[in-house]
Parts: sequence; structure tokens; C-alpha cells
Amino acid sequence: MHSVSGFFLIVTFFIIGVSILAVYTTTLATELGLEKDDLQITSLAHLTKSMDWENDYNEEKIGERILKAQLDNLNIILQGNFTKNNVTEIANNFAMYKSHLENLEGSVTVDGSLLNLKHKAESEYDSFLQSVDHISDISKKIGMYELTTILLIIAAGLGGVSEISRNKLLGYPAFLIGAVGIIILFMITFMSSILI
Repeated sequence: MHSVSGFFLIVTFFIIGVSILAVYTTTLATELGLEKDDLQITSLAHLTKSMDWENDYNEEKIGERILKAQLDNLNIILQGNFTKNNVTEIANNFAMYKSHLENLEGSVTVDGSLLNLKHKAESEYDSFLQSVDHISDISKKIGMYELTTILLIIAAGLGGVSEISRNKLLGYPAFLIGAVGIIILFMITFMSSILI
């Protein structure tokens, strides 16, 4: 009788410890869920910015084609209708078109150039992809914490039933399932790269 009481005292402490760990893993899963929600909002912002920059790039690309067509039109006007009166007007138009084209064909550092707009779109899209990868990792961690919580709750339930019914046969599976849950918790905490 004395050894039975000692066993159930250990089961009682085990139930308390496992219950505390179950609350801890639930809290961690909830906090990661909130972080995941924030990251999803951020990733959508990156995707939206990427699409905006891509739209700006396409708009400027169309503008470049229009400017080139207008330059061709000026060439046609110069060849067919060259008078001294329209020379200054044509020269002003030509200079304006030429400066717009030079701006569009500028390097990545020139604000508003095609390369600059393309670079901005690609960098925002890369940020979006990094956010998606991070969200995926967090989702895996949340799943592992939820699995751990379930195992710990089952272990606490079996331990409680073992203690109430004074049945040692239910206490041993409680220890086994609880130990698996605790091992997974330690692996998530200290060696998460193995599980995820």
C-alpha cells in the first residue's frame, strides 16, 4: 500500500508539471499566431508595393514607346515641312522628348528610370517571398506546439484518471505520452531546425 501512495504522489506532481507545460505551449502557439498574422499583413503590403512598382514600370514603358513614336513623328515633320517658323517649336519638343527618354533610360540610381522602377518592384517582391517563407516556418512551429499541447493534455488526463481510479496501468501511458510531449517541446525550443 505504501508504494502505491508514492506512485500516485509522483503522478500528481507529473499532472501538475504537464498541465503547466500545456498552458505554456498553448501560450507560445498563440503568440506565434499573432506574429504570423502581423507577418501576413506585412507580406501583403510588400506584394501590393511590388505590384504598384510593376504597374509604374509598365506605365513608363508605354510612355517610352509613345515618346519614341513622337520623336519619329518629329523626324517626319522635319523632313516634310521644314520652315524657319517651326524650327524653335520643333527644337523645344525634341529637347523635351529627349530629356524624358534619357530619364527613362537612366541607371538604377536615377529615380523614375525603368531600371529603378524594375529594381524597386523586384526588391519588394523578394521581401514578399522572404515573408512567405518566414510565415511558413512559423506555421510549422505553431503546428508542433499544438501537437505538444495535445500530447501533454492527454498525458494529464490519463494521469488524472489513473490517480482517481488508483490504476497504475493508466499511469504508465501517461508518463510515456507526457515524456514524448516534453521531448518534442525541448526539441522545438532548442533544436527547432530538426523538426521544422
